[in-house]
Amino acid sequence: MDFQRLKIGKTDILHLIEESLRALPKPDAVGVHICSDLADTAVRMDREGIGKVLVELGKNAIEAMPAGGDLTVVVGGDDERIVITIEDTGVGIPPESMDMLFTPFFSTKPVGEGTGLGLPSAYGMIKAHAGQISIESNADPQKGVTGTRIRITLPRWSLLKDPEANLILHDD
Repeated sequence: MDFQRLKIGKTDILHLIEESLRALPKPDAVGVHICSDLADTAVRMDREGIGKVLVELGKNAIEAMPAGGDLTVVVGGDDERIVITIEDTGVGIPPESMDMLFTPFFSTKPVGEGTGLGLPSAYGMIKAHAGQISIESNADPQKGVTGTRIRITLPRWSLLKDPEANLILHDD
């Protein structure tokens, strides 16, 4: 049995993204860009949980660009949802690995360099927020620019009616 307690509170999503990306070690050859057209950046979420998701996805993106490249985070949305798109110009993910990305202990990294728990944990946290995550990737330069695009959609406001309530998820 696994219990996870979400600590839902009002969060400035742009500040959280900036803070999460600043926490990452980054080679000089990797540029980081954040773009947003949001007038209202407030979201009710588990700040720590979504922060960990952003750090994990940013770390994966940077590691996928050993020769350098660009990591771009685009934030948009409307009154009901926030959409975060994380895009890198890295080596991409081979097609045969795409169906396994959210499987615990599966990793595209060499043995000893990845636990295979980052994306499954990110998936779980996003689902706990009633959100969605999708991944598109190209690892074949003959098919165009290589890299990966991850799209996260989160409700802007928690499903909880009481802002002081706690949500406990139970998974057998």
